[in-house]
Amino acid sequence: MKVALLFLALSCSAVTLPGQTPFSTDDALKQLYHEYDPATKTAQWVCTLEQKSEGMHEGWPCTPEDATVSVSVILAEKVLEGAATKFYIATSAKPANDPGGEYNCHGCRPAVGADVFAWRGQRWDLESASAAIEFSGGWGEPPTVDLIAVGPQKHGLLLSSGDLGQGFQSSFKQLLIPLGKSVEVVWGIQDGGDDTGAIDPDDTADSPPFYQSSATIRFLPGKGDAESASDYFNIEVVSRGTSLQDDGHHLSPENWTEIYTFKVSVLSFPLDRCESGRKA
Repeated sequence: MKVALLFLALSCSAVTLPGQTPFSTDDALKQLYHEYDPATKTAQWVCTLEQKSEGMHEGWPCTPEDATVSVSVILAEKVLEGAATKFYIATSAKPANDPGGEYNCHGCRPAVGADVFAWRGQRWDLESASAAIEFSGGWGEPPTVDLIAVGPQKHGLLLSSGDLGQGFQSSFKQLLIPLGKSVEVVWGIQDGGDDTGAIDPDDTADSPPFYQSSATIRFLPGKGDAESASDYFNIEVVSRGTSLQDDGHHLSPENWTEIYTFKVSVLSFPLDRCESGRKA
């Protein structure tokens, strides 16, 4: 298990420039969701391919009963990227009329969406948008989202989520960035694991050993080689702790350092997802 815990000393303060019209989140949501209604904060959901597939999948069933979704804004922040002013919006959507009541089960994960606007020509132009980037969170609530610097003049959205079941606790990070006209997940890692809540102190015979792991993550300038995307930082993960092996009863050290590097893509996107290299 690869683990990491993110500590960032990065701030993304709001920016106000003369002559800019106020940014409207309702206008942003109208461009992201089908038939968005500002009065009710609802929209008509367009099912993903995953939701249309048979069998188990993330999200809710693609049925007429769940066609209306409740929409909320998780994050709305304005930043400078070089000379350009950008506005990042992170949103969530979940069924508004769930037949069984509220969409609040353990595995009920809202759809996380985002759009990015740039101020140009005396108006806010939509640059990138995706209504269903990932199904994340739990109990009907979205993950925590932070706007962070992922390059000297680039920003991304960092999703932080967790899970707790039968005393086993885990947490996760996912990095979303604009890629052309869409916003996509480009990197993710399990950043925590702890089984102390599953241990019965009075049952020494059958209880598995304790495992705990944590790490730090830093965004660092790259080496500038021919394949690296120099507009983006490298991601350094330093892990410390122990994890369980496959049989669940043997501990293994999780002491390693891993560097994730964005690579220039042969596609139309500005970069590929991270590639990694590990060292002890």
